[in-house]
Amino acid sequence: MGLFRTVGRREARDSGFTRFLDIGTPTHAGISVTQDAAPNLPAIYRCWSLNADTVASIPVDTLAKLGDRRAPYPEPFWLREPNEEQDWPQFIHQAQLSLEADGNAFILKLSNAGGNLTGLRVLAPGNVEVKRDAEGRIVYVVKGGGGQETFAATAIMHIRWMVLPGQLRGLSPVMAAKQTIGTAFAAEQFGANFFGSGATVSGVIAVPGKMKTEDADRLRDQFKKKHGGVSKSHAIGVLTDGAEWKQLSVNPEESQFLETRKFTDAQIANLYGVPPEYVTALEGAKGYVTGLYARQYMWLQTGINPRLLRIEQAFSRLLARPAYIKFNRNSFLAMDPAERKDFYAAGQLGRWITQNEIREKEDMDPLPGGDELLWSVQWQPPDRPDMQDESSQGAAMSGPSLLEEAPDGQ
Repeated sequence: MGLFRTVGRREARDSGFTRFLDIGTPTHAGISVTQDAAPNLPAIYRCWSLNADTVASIPVDTLAKLGDRRAPYPEPFWLREPNEEQDWPQFIHQAQLSLEADGNAFILKLSNAGGNLTGLRVLAPGNVEVKRDAEGRIVYVVKGGGGQETFAATAIMHIRWMVLPGQLRGLSPVMAAKQTIGTAFAAEQFGANFFGSGATVSGVIAVPGKMKTEDADRLRDQFKKKHGGVSKSHAIGVLTDGAEWKQLSVNPEESQFLETRKFTDAQIANLYGVPPEYVTALEGAKGYVTGLYARQYMWLQTGINPRLLRIEQAFSRLLARPAYIKFNRNSFLAMDPAERKDFYAAGQLGRWITQNEIREKEDMDPLPGGDELLWSVQWQPPDRPDMQDESSQGAAMSGPSLLEEAPDGQ
């Protein structure tokens, strides 16, 4: 038996939520929202790319838990090259992008004739249907190449985002927020229509007295020809024969067009756990969290960390216990020079970081003897009598204590 087995094609029962969600229905804004069209909205594209790029850029370590200690573990091949077409950053970027778009990532396990794992491949979520077979077991129906194939649950790594009780498939974020996304699309289309069609100052031409229909049509067409479109916006209009231009519609600021765009962009950013100021020019957003480190830490806790945990748990199952993979979250957190200096000083004083560990974080070569923890001359641990002599020598070299009175005349 191989690493996974293919179950025979049989009549399967739908779980009630396993089919690909129908999200192409119009929203209250009158716009149909679909998963394929969602990244055409700049805020959606930005959130998807930010989260997927960030996850793909964080280094991954392979470790084993030995009692209360962690030990390095041989790196599996799929952390370098999951398949012949992708390296790990490309592969995990695609898997995370599937989660952002669909709420599900389906990863097919590839094996050789001997049943050994040979590769991993991300499947298009729209081509995968999750069902229970006649015996109640979860199976995956994968469409492609003009046909379909049914796989057992052991053949597919299924990473899910938000899962409603009793359902087999994760909830699509696009489906969950289709009203907000529809409003954002409507605002974008309004802006395109406002600036791209007709005169930018919409209104009526008032003419005293009566005018024949053909004369009115001719006057309207002439005015539109001379003043309609973006290239002729803000042109000076000239009316004759007592005609008067009367403004009727409001401008974008009066209709709160720009404010609507900012509001919906911020809502979409919150949906995907991205700081709003990374997606839209939201007034006051930058002042909400000051400092690069604090802002990154908030993003890590509310957005990035839950994504990393799901990936760690799923891929650690491919390793023999007690081995596991772990993203190096410290590489994600950034501090300014002053913050880093204080952080490293506290680490050396607390004896939980060495000089060479600091130099490694700063991308610098190690120093001879830099792997030893530093001891402060201001205190000595009771369980290290060997340090007493060194500490007293250091104290003698530093002169009398500031708490002691020096002899007169010295």
